[in-house]
Amino acid sequence: MIGILVQLLLSGLLLWWIEKQSLSVLGWQPSQKRLFQFVAGFFLTMILATTYHLIHAILTGTDWQKNPAFQFSDLFNGLWWMLRSVVYEELIFRGALFYIALRKLGVTKALWLSVIAFGIYHWFSFGAWGQPIQMIFIFLITAAAGWMYSHAFIKTGSLYSVIGLHFGWNSVGSLVFSQGSIGKYILIPVKDPLFQQNEWASFLFMFLYQFLVPAFITWLWLRKYDGEKYFKKEKS
Repeated sequence: MIGILVQLLLSGLLLWWIEKQSLSVLGWQPSQKRLFQFVAGFFLTMILATTYHLIHAILTGTDWQKNPAFQFSDLFNGLWWMLRSVVYEELIFRGALFYIALRKLGVTKALWLSVIAFGIYHWFSFGAWGQPIQMIFIFLITAAAGWMYSHAFIKTGSLYSVIGLHFGWNSVGSLVFSQGSIGKYILIPVKDPLFQQNEWASFLFMFLYQFLVPAFITWLWLRKYDGEKYFKKEKS
């Protein structure tokens, strides 16, 4: 939590120094519309992530059973940890630096800069540095997610929608299906020893789904919101 407070302080200073703006340009103040965007984003990616994990389980012959060590109180601790990690990442990649880049470089250049940085960041957060194949795969799927999150910020002019989307996807993967780096939570996987796994089919599905979800959600945000007017490149 201290890290997020430091981020907010530095973000405020940067925005005031470079843009003569306050944190309000990040759409930080709550409103009925922004809270709706957060909830809609959360449940949308939660449904899509659940669908992904269930179909992937069928393709890989994986059953799920309740984690006997899981306590209901663990869910609140996990959700709080996940929310803080999502806010921390979003303040880095869709916060003050992104806003400044949008204003100075224009939407297209700032968007690609954020997407590439988000993909490279996950090489290190996933511990993939030095493994070329894994690095390429991680870059592609996380850059696609970064594309979705960046578009959500550009189109709504607020971090609420972005955090909702990111929070919903990560929570399902890490807290429901125990696929993250924070340990086992609600469900744990059990492989069927008699199932002949089609590795190529499961890999292809995983790869395509990780692109289709950002494409679908970006399309939804593109057709519903038009926030680019807030980030028009300044005239020199």
